[in-house]
Order: sequence, then structure tokens, then C-alpha cells
Amino acid sequence: MATAPTRPSDSPTIETLKKRADFLALRGAPGKGAPSFLLVARARDDGDDAIRVGYTVTKKMGGAVRRNRIKRRLKEAARRAFAEYGVKGCDYVLIARPKALTRNFTELLDDMKRALLSLRANPK
Repeated sequence: MATAPTRPSDSPTIETLKKRADFLALRGAPGKGAPSFLLVARARDDGDDAIRVGYTVTKKMGGAVRRNRIKRRLKEAARRAFAEYGVKGCDYVLIARPKALTRNFTELLDDMKRALLSLRANPK
């Protein structure tokens, strides 16, 4: 019988931002642009080591099916990239751009890693 993969104990927990106040707290925070998204980051002072990620896909991107597909692609890329490249105790918001749907997934993942490393190297 197969067992579920376990997460390494030193790997941070990745949670999803859901409250509007959490999104508004990131207004004016430093960000990094990529062809398929804008990544905005802010350190928290609550002592929690979890990485929290929010996703924004506006109606300009299309109908519900298209927006949900974009959000699923961003969530999967975030799941793969944030555990290794994200900073513990930070909030992030991914704001989708139109190319988030059509960009090759490998390139989308590389963009996310590059944006995370850039924000880590140049905190404001």
C-alpha cells in the first residue's frame, strides 16, 4: 500500500490568504514583475513561520473557467517554488497577468523562482 509523501520537518507551511484585510496589508509593498504575474511580498511580525500566499485574478482575464484555470496554474507553481525559495513569516500575493494562462508551465515556474529570489535579495 502506498503512503502519502511527507513534508520535511524544516519545510515551512504554505497557507492561503483569504481575508481582504490581509490582501490590503500588502498594498504598497515591494513587488517583482514577471510576464505572467506580479509578485508582492511583505514580512509579518506575528512570530508565525508559515508562508501565506494570496491569488488575485481579475475579471479582465476572462470568464470564471479561464480565471479558475489561471488560479490553479499559479497555485501549483507556488506549491513547487515557495517551499524552497519563499521566506518564512512572509505574506505574498500573486496578481495574474494574461500570459499566466498560455505561458509554458516550466517558464512560469522559472519566473516564480526568479521573482522570489529577487525579492529575497532586494528587500525594501
